[in-house]
Parts: sequence; C-alpha cells; structure tokens
Amino acid sequence: MNQRAMEGHCQPDADASYVCTRVVDALLREDVRGCVTRARLVRGEELPARTDFSLTQRWLEIGHFGAGRMWIPVTPERFMQSWRLTRLPLLVEEGGQVQPLFHVADILASFSAGADSDTRARFADFERECAAAVEHRHAAEAARRDWFEAGPGHEPVHWHERMLRYDRLASYLDHPLYPTARAKLGFEVAHLRRYAPEFPCAFELNWLAVPRALYHPSGDRLPPGWPGFSDVGLPDTLAADHALVPVHPFVWQGELDAFLAGSGLSEQVIRAPRSHLSVTPTLSVRSLVLAEAPAWHLKLPLTIRTLGAKNIRTIKPSTIRDGQRVQDLLGAIAEREPAIRGRLLLTAEDTGAHVDGKTFLGYIVRRYPEAALRHATLVPVAGLLAPSPAGGCVAEELAARFYGGDTVALFDDYLALTLRLHLTLWVRYGIALESNQQNSVLVFADEAPRLRLLLKDNDAARLHRARLERVAPALAAHIEALEDARLVVDHDLPLAQMFTTITLQLNLAVPTEGLAGCVPGFNREQTYARLRERTAAILDELAAEGEDVALARQTLLDDDWLYIKYLLTAATLLDKSATGAADVNKFYGKSAPNFLKAA
Repeated sequence: MNQRAMEGHCQPDADASYVCTRVVDALLREDVRGCVTRARLVRGEELPARTDFSLTQRWLEIGHFGAGRMWIPVTPERFMQSWRLTRLPLLVEEGGQVQPLFHVADILASFSAGADSDTRARFADFERECAAAVEHRHAAEAARRDWFEAGPGHEPVHWHERMLRYDRLASYLDHPLYPTARAKLGFEVAHLRRYAPEFPCAFELNWLAVPRALYHPSGDRLPPGWPGFSDVGLPDTLAADHALVPVHPFVWQGELDAFLAGSGLSEQVIRAPRSHLSVTPTLSVRSLVLAEAPAWHLKLPLTIRTLGAKNIRTIKPSTIRDGQRVQDLLGAIAEREPAIRGRLLLTAEDTGAHVDGKTFLGYIVRRYPEAALRHATLVPVAGLLAPSPAGGCVAEELAARFYGGDTVALFDDYLALTLRLHLTLWVRYGIALESNQQNSVLVFADEAPRLRLLLKDNDAARLHRARLERVAPALAAHIEALEDARLVVDHDLPLAQMFTTITLQLNLAVPTEGLAGCVPGFNREQTYARLRERTAAILDELAAEGEDVALARQTLLDDDWLYIKYLLTAATLLDKSATGAADVNKFYGKSAPNFLKAA
C-alpha cells in the first residue's frame, strides 16, 4: 500500500487519535497478549507493503494473534516501557492485503483475534470504553476552551475557592497511565455537565430515611447544615427511629430503585421529597464540597466506573473507619519525626455511616484543617502539568507566585519533601501509602514553610505490622482494629511495589517527564540525577540510624527494571481469577526500565 492510499483511509479526529495512541502504548506497556515479548522486531524494508513512513521505522511484527500478521511502528522508550507507538497507523495483513489501522476499534479487534470468547468479549467492552473516552474528551475539551477563552475572571479569595479552581484544571488531564481515564463509565455527557468537575456545576443532595436498626454510624461530627427531617420534607417524629443518609442525585435518579429492590430495602427506607445541602464536585467526582461549609466534604457512593470497567465507585463499610485509623497513625508518626513535623497536613475522616453493609448506601465526612489553610493555596499533584488559563502550566503559575518564577526550585522542594516522607514511612515504619496524584495535595503559603503536603483518603495503604510493632509498639495500636485484611502485610515486597508505582512513578517521575517537555530550563536528566541522589542520601541517613535499607536500595537504585501496575490488564482485560490479584488496582509486573539507574 502506498502513502497516498494510506492517507485516503478515513482517519480519526484529534481526540480519537489521542485516545487510540494511549491505548496502543498501554497495550505495549503491559505486553497484552505477548504483543512485545512474542513479537519480532523488523525494519521498515522488511514490511510487505512499503511507505515513506515505514522505511524509516522499526516495527514489532506480531503473528500469533490469529490469521494474518500485524505490525506496530515503535520507538525505543525509557519511561515506563521499552517501546512506544511512533505514530498511527498500525498495519494488518488480511486476505493477502495489508491494511492500515487508524481506529482503536479496528486495533482492538485485531488484538483479540484468535482469543477465547471471554477475552474477545472483554476487548469488545473495552472498545466501548474507548468510545466513551473520546466522547467525554470532546465535551471536556470544549468546556476547557470556553473557560480559557472567557478570560481569567476574578482571582479566588478563599483557600477553598483556589482549591476548586486547581481541581477543575486538574480534571482536564487524564490519568498518566490508564489509557481511557477520561471515560466516566455510566455517565452520559449530560451527566458530566451536571456532576463532573470539568464543568462549573453545583447541585443538592437527596436523602433517604433509614431505620436505625439498619444504620451503622462511625463518629458523630457531622457538618454544619446537616438536615433535620423537616428540612427534607419528612415528619420530625421519624427522628426517633430513623436516620438520614445522603444520596448522590445521579444514583437517586438512576439505579437506586433497583438497588433497594435487590437488597430487600424498598419497603424499609423512605425517600425524602426534598433535596438539601448544595455541593460542588471535586477532582474525585464523588467527593463533594459543601457550599455553606467548604472545609467539609462528603464522599458518596457513585455508580460510575473509572480507571477500568471493574472500578465502580461505591464505599465499602470497612473504608469508613480504616481511612481514619491510617490518618491517626500518620499524625502520630509526624510528631515523632522532626523532618516531617509541621510539613504534613491530614484531613479528618472519622465520621461516616453505611446502611446494613451495602456499598451503595453510605457516606464519609472529610474535614480539612481549615485553620492551617486559611491563607494557603491547595493544588493536587494531578494538577501540576495542567494547562493554565494564563498560559503555560500550573507548575509555572505556582512557581511565579511562590518561587520567583523558578519552576526547578519548586519541584526540588516538592521532591525533597515527598521522598523524605515516603521513604521514612516505608523503611522505618513499614508503611506505604496509596497517596496518588489526586490524594496528595501541595499546600503553598507565603510564610514558612512555603510548601507542605496534605494527604487524604488513606484507606488503601499497605502496613507491615511486625515492622511497626518492633519500631513503635504504641503506634501499632492504631492498626489493631483494621477491617480490610488486605491493608496488613507480612513482608516488604508490597511496600516496595506501592512506593514505586505511586510515589516514585506517578507523583515524581510523571511530573518530571511533563515539565521537561514544556518548561524551559527544566532538564529531564538532571532532575532524575537529583532524584537518585536524594533517594540515595535519605537511604544512607536511615541506614546510619539503624534501618534496613537493602530492599529499598536494590529496588529503586540497583535493579534494571522497576515494578509497574498493569492497570488495563487487571481492571478491564482479565478476570481476577486470571491475574490472582486481590485488588484490581494492585496487579504488578516488573517491566519498566529503571530511570533512576540510568540517572
């Protein structure tokens, strides 16, 4: 096929090409169906159909998927994978003819060729997820353009207004590694406009009156404005034996009736006729800021799926209490560590409730430390690379405001604080946090300390009980009552995997790659060298204080390959029975080139 014939094929628009490229890179990164390890690397002149493009490229030739062969044009990569897609199209041989593949549906069909029926069905489901990602990206990009073209607007005065601004900016960026992160499966575009942080929206919550025999509260610090029964149109006499439970309006108008019927609750709970409490969505979509008390957030079950078809956003009863147990533990550790004390902030998440163990009825109350934030600017790590309405990216905007325009100095400050906190937690206390880009929040201020970290939503940590008991027996009491058995581990490997895939890769390496690509003077190699030097120096300090740093040093600095999460494989393309992973978000391989060793 010549170049003109290839270009004559109907090509996808920019958003569809963007999603398609991310999908192919993820397939390569996770070696889906052996697309890398079972492929043959060939030069362009070896292809049966030549184009000007093919002659200058290297290609992975795949012949084991089914009838015919597929070729993927690839470029060597050092970040998270060994090969990435050079550009579309891929090529496939069908019936003796070579055809270009520009569209993700055609690529996934070729990837699933020859597979069993279950695998083909999962690829077909993922193709629909890709279509949703494209549709949702169209809508989000239009909203972003409208916002930016309207001009900067008024400067946010209060800390919570600044927080919502940066959450909204962050919402326009996809998860760095899950290819269809833009898709909020279950939402139509109309739902995005009503309930998603990409859009300026606010709404009121609905309420169920639940018999107290089915209502299981934890803590009693409810936010200001929490309704009484008359506020939601019900008689106050119900307070004697009922409690009010908030419900997201998307659930209320959608699957609530089916859930109640399926669990036998339809005749036991009462739908309140009036809504109450105005809220605005944060970056996480289901965590909502109370309009009249913005230091208080409510986390509600939301029947959508993000980062994979299996990641439905309900609330397990155990997380209502486990998250606060971990927060209490972190607070106690911060007081013991002079290098962390005063630079770590934590939300309080000690109040919540569930209804008879059901994951679709419940809530968690989250309180921000308002006194410590009154003059601060809060930015999730997920927002650092987001484009700013003023031009450039958010990190540059923050550097101009707090670091005299020096983005390198800002990142160095963040890098040092992040490494100090998380390496100390891992090596000394046996704790690794799933403090991802959304749950790690940078807190900037004009007065010292100029930068602090705020952590929230720590209900998925990994805790080495024996290590913690040995170092600080009193601290171990914080985790004695943990309800999710997956949180407690008896060896160091889960800590190494979580530190590597969350703190190192998502929170430090992804911003390094992004800033090196868009900020003048931000050098990728120099930043990785500083990251390696700081890591080595902190490990040396911990070793001098008697800690065992062997695994951390080996995993981070000496091994050729780093652990990586196979997010697409575990969350969409394979069943848990095939992966063996207890958590679809913690299925690991060891196939990412070690950028720290190269440094």
